[in-house]
Amino acid sequence: MSEQVYQQQSSCSSNCSSCSSNCSSRKPSKEDLLAPMNQYSRVKKVIGIVSGKGGVGKSTVTSYLTVLMNRMGYKTAVLDADITGPSIPKAFGIHKKAEANELGILPAITKNGIEVMSVNLLLEDEETPVVWRGPVIAQTVKQFWSDVVWGDVDFLFVDMPPGTGDVPLTVFQSLPLDGIIIVTSPQELVSMIVSKAVNMANAMDIKTLGFIENYSYLECHNCKEKISVFGESHIDEISAKFGVPVLAKMPINPEIAKTMDAGKAEELQGDWLDKAAKTLAKLLPVEAKVAKNKKKIAVTTDENHNVFQHFGHCETFTIFELEGNSLISKATLKNTGSGHVATVDLLKEMGVDVVICGGIGSAAMGLLMDEDILVIPGMQGDIEVAVASFLDGASKPSTEANCNHHDHHDHHDHHDHHDHHDHKDGEHKCGGCSCGSCH
Repeated sequence: MSEQVYQQQSSCSSNCSSCSSNCSSRKPSKEDLLAPMNQYSRVKKVIGIVSGKGGVGKSTVTSYLTVLMNRMGYKTAVLDADITGPSIPKAFGIHKKAEANELGILPAITKNGIEVMSVNLLLEDEETPVVWRGPVIAQTVKQFWSDVVWGDVDFLFVDMPPGTGDVPLTVFQSLPLDGIIIVTSPQELVSMIVSKAVNMANAMDIKTLGFIENYSYLECHNCKEKISVFGESHIDEISAKFGVPVLAKMPINPEIAKTMDAGKAEELQGDWLDKAAKTLAKLLPVEAKVAKNKKKIAVTTDENHNVFQHFGHCETFTIFELEGNSLISKATLKNTGSGHVATVDLLKEMGVDVVICGGIGSAAMGLLMDEDILVIPGMQGDIEVAVASFLDGASKPSTEANCNHHDHHDHHDHHDHHDHHDHKDGEHKCGGCSCGSCH
């Protein structure tokens, strides 16, 4: 042993947090193990939904809690970490594959704006089994955190696989969990299983926010008597043992399973988890929901940093994110869509509120209006100046297309259509706009 190493060990206080030495005894801090958040994401609260065993309805609880928090006005999302048994997309009726661009992987978005990422959204066939070893599965979970463009999210729920194996350990170590909720059922055996889950969370310094008991009872339609199908509940005893509150006792209700199986989680109605949702909002207050004065502006951009003059052929958008008139971020977005519908879907997924462009046809204008995206057409020159003009109020949104040429595109080949117009000095005039980029 060298004298230097001997001196380091002999003077070691065992407190690595206050020591600058880089010795073999140093233990990584909790922060050292965290996976980096995607740079285009701002997730405020992360909640793990845990179960000690499978078959207790954990994914159902995850889905409905996400829906309830969304109804309360929060921006919510689900990271499906149950890689080998993903069921979140089915609960929300999502079958479309996830897309990606240079910013990262884009989550699927439900009709009410809930973001979802699951391995099923990446498979060619959603019924294909995921036969992966533990380290690969764990790495996938970290990639869902680091590579997915979540954007602004108030509450992100992580649907974990059952048990206390590799993936729950990875989530506990790699994601900045604000707490977990443990889902259980009434069987007596569950007391031991729940204890394991709580003790694991305690060992990882993760707060257990509460218990939710599923399949707690069956209510008679006639007399309203509550029948304990799986035996008497022990959740209150476990609650007292660990000092963790019971957030809900959910019944056996065929309508819940029917609605989830039909992919209509957002249509489910019931007050079973209302207390749980309100408790989460109280325990984990979000300082401010997505600010009303926060907006994203997409500007069609050419190679000279000017406003590109043909929305339908735009290959690059510059995304300005502002709070009030203060710039928060600016990013380049490659248009990976093919056609107006795909382009508008991409802008919607990025959370764009305003589009600044040159010429735009009525078809594209209508699609943007359907998504409540404001359009400032007819702009020219430097994109920074164009954005400033909009913010100053000099440029106003419009609902009228300014390039009728776009409407003919569906009826003619684009080059054939040019033969019906006059060309002068390489400039093409169509439908009242002068857009040299149209051809």
